[in-house]
Amino acid sequence: MAVIGKIREKSALLMIIIGVAMLAFILGDMFQAGQSFFGGDNNVGVIGDDKVSAIDFNNQYELAISRWELQNKSTANEQIRESLLEQVWNDIIREKVVVSQVNELGITVSPQELFDMIQGNEPHPQVKQAFSNPQTGEFNPTQVLQFLKSLETMPVENKNQWLLFEEGIQKERVTAKYFNLIKKGFYAPKAFAKRIYKEQTEKRNISFVAKRYTSVADSTIILTEEEKLAYYKEHKNEYKQDASRTIEYVKFDVTPSQLDIEEAKKWMTEAAVEFKASTNDSAYVMFNSDVPFDAVYYTKENMPYVADSNFFETEIGTVSELFEENNSFVLAKLTNTKLVSDSVKARHILLKTTQPGDSTAYFKLDSIKTVIQKGGKFDVIAKEISEDVGSAIEGGDLGWFKEGQMVPEFNEACFNGKKGDLTIVQTQFGFHLIEITAQGDKVKKVQVGKIYRNIEPSNTTFDEVFAKASNFYSTNNSSDNFAKATEGGEFLKRIAEVKVSDKEIAGLDSPRELIRWAYKNDKGEVSAPFQFGQTFVVAHLAEVKEEGIAPIDQVEIQVELGAKKKKKAEMFINEMKGFTNLQELAAKIGGTVEVSNDVTFSSYSVPVMGQEPRIIGMIPTLQKGQMSIPLEGQTGVFVVLVNDVVAAPETKDFGPYKLQLEQMYSNNANSAYDALQSKFGVKDERFKFY
Repeated sequence: MAVIGKIREKSALLMIIIGVAMLAFILGDMFQAGQSFFGGDNNVGVIGDDKVSAIDFNNQYELAISRWELQNKSTANEQIRESLLEQVWNDIIREKVVVSQVNELGITVSPQELFDMIQGNEPHPQVKQAFSNPQTGEFNPTQVLQFLKSLETMPVENKNQWLLFEEGIQKERVTAKYFNLIKKGFYAPKAFAKRIYKEQTEKRNISFVAKRYTSVADSTIILTEEEKLAYYKEHKNEYKQDASRTIEYVKFDVTPSQLDIEEAKKWMTEAAVEFKASTNDSAYVMFNSDVPFDAVYYTKENMPYVADSNFFETEIGTVSELFEENNSFVLAKLTNTKLVSDSVKARHILLKTTQPGDSTAYFKLDSIKTVIQKGGKFDVIAKEISEDVGSAIEGGDLGWFKEGQMVPEFNEACFNGKKGDLTIVQTQFGFHLIEITAQGDKVKKVQVGKIYRNIEPSNTTFDEVFAKASNFYSTNNSSDNFAKATEGGEFLKRIAEVKVSDKEIAGLDSPRELIRWAYKNDKGEVSAPFQFGQTFVVAHLAEVKEEGIAPIDQVEIQVELGAKKKKKAEMFINEMKGFTNLQELAAKIGGTVEVSNDVTFSSYSVPVMGQEPRIIGMIPTLQKGQMSIPLEGQTGVFVVLVNDVVAAPETKDFGPYKLQLEQMYSNNANSAYDALQSKFGVKDERFKFY
C-alpha cells in the first residue's frame, strides 16, 4: 500500500481516478432528451473528423481538477484551473493525432519491453523512484517483485491504479518510438556538409547600382482595381492571419460618491465612541473592521502605521483621530503594551511529523526534555537526533534573531519566555524542543488595534452608474451610433484586439465573458452593459478576423502598398535593362556605384545593400566579371557585378557542418507534432464555454 502511495505522489501518469458517474448519468439523460447543459452546440472543438463533446471534455477537466486537489491537498485556484484546462485539451489533441499515427505504423510495446520497464536492469524512472530507498536513493528490484506478487490480494482500486500506470508508461514508450523514427529518418550526407561549407565560406566582392523605391513617391503611382486584385491573388500567402477580434468599448467606472464618503465617515465617527469604550478590542475589530485584527507588538522603529502618533507615550485605550489609509477611513487604538527583548538567542531540536495528528514526536521530545533537565547535554542530543540538518551540526544553535524572523509559534515561545526556558511547540515543520540561551535588552512594544472602513460605492451609486451605461447602450446600440457617440469627448473609446484564448484586457477585471461575447457575435454588434468588478462596459465588435487568408478588404492598405512597389519595380527594370557598364547605368538613373565585399550565400545582410535575401541568393550564381540583369529586391531594383570570387579554403574536416545540418534536421523533427496538428486540422471552440 505504501508503494501505491509513492507512485501516486511521484507519477503524473498515476493519479487516483475520481468517479464522475453521477454527473454523466444526469447529463446523459439531458442529452437523450435533446437538451444540452452547455447550450445549442455541445462541442468544444473538432480534431480531424472527430468532434470533441463539451460534456466529455468537462468530465475530463473536472476529473483533472479533482486529481490535482487530492494529490496536493488544497483547492485549485484560478491559475491552476487554467493550466489544467490547457493540459486536458492538449492531452486530447495528442491522443487523437499521435495515437492514430502510431496505430497506422503498427508501433507497439511488447510484453518483454513492458517487463524490462518494470523489472529489468534499467526500469522506467517512475518505477525506479517509487521503489528506491528515500534515504539512500538506491533502487530495490526485490520490492518490485514483492509488490507485483501482492497485487492480486490488494483492493480493486489499487490494482486498477497499477494497470493505469502500466498503460501510461506504454503510451509514453510508443510516442517516443514514433518521434525517434522521424528523427532517425533524417540523414546529413557528406556532400550536403560540403555544400553548406561552401555556402558559408566562398565569398564574392561586388559592385552594384540600386534604384530605391523611395525615389518615386507612392502618390504618383496610379493603380486600377484589377491590378490590386491581381497582386492580392499572387501574394495571398503573405496575408495569413490568426483569428482575432477588435473590440471598441466605453467604460463606466463606479466610484464612491460624496454621499458614500460622508456615510463612511459618519459610521466611523459613531464607531469611535464604541471602540474607545470596548473592553475586548480584538473582538470589536473582528466584527466591525474590513481588515482583521493585527495582534503583533511593534517597536517604534518597525511600527508600520500611525508613525506620528503618541502611542509610545500615552495610556492604553487611547484612540487616534480619524485618518485615511489605502482608500479607507481608519481609527487606531492602543490596545496593549509590553517590555520584550529586542532579540533572542536560542537552540532547538526538531522532530518532523509525517501524519496530521501524530503526537509521537511530542512525547519523544518531552522525554528528551526530562533528560536535559536532569543534566543531559542539549547540543549532543541535537547533533544526534535533530532533523533540522542546518542547525543540528551546531548543536541546535540558531544564533541571534529578531521578532518576526521565525514562524509565529516558534517566535511566540522565544519572545514570551525567559532565559533558560525549555519549551515544546508545534509548527508547520514538526515539533520543536526550544531552549532560550540568551535575551537582548528589553524594549517597549505596543499593540495597536485598527478599524478600517473601506470607502466604497453604495448600491445606490452602482445603480446610478448602471443606469448611465444602460442609457448609453439603448441610444447607441448600432455600429453607426456607437461610432458617433464616441467621436466627441464625453465618452472615451478604448480599443482591444483579443485572441480566442486571451484572459485579460488592460484595465478590466476578469473580462473573459466579454472575449467570449466577441467570438459569438457578428461584426458591428453592440453589447448590453457587462460588469467587471467596479466597472460597467458597453462594447462594439469593430472587426472580425478569421484564421486563414485575410480577405482583401481587411488588408487593402498592405495590398495597395505592395502593388505600387511591384509597379515601381517593373518601371525600374525596364529603365535599367540593356546596360553592360555600371557607371553608365548609374549616370542614366542618377545613382552611384556602390561596393560590398565578402558576400556569401548564407549572409543575412550586406553592408550598404541591407537585408535583401533574393539579391544575396542570386550573387553566388554569378562568376567573376559577370553582371546581373536588373533584379527586383525588397527595397529597390539592383544590378550587380562580381569583381572577384574568393574560393572557400581547402579542408577535409566537414564535421562541424555535418553537425550543423543534423541539428537543423533535429529541429525539423521536433516540429512533427505541430505538423500533425496542421494535417489533421484542430479547431478549438472552448471559448464558447470557458
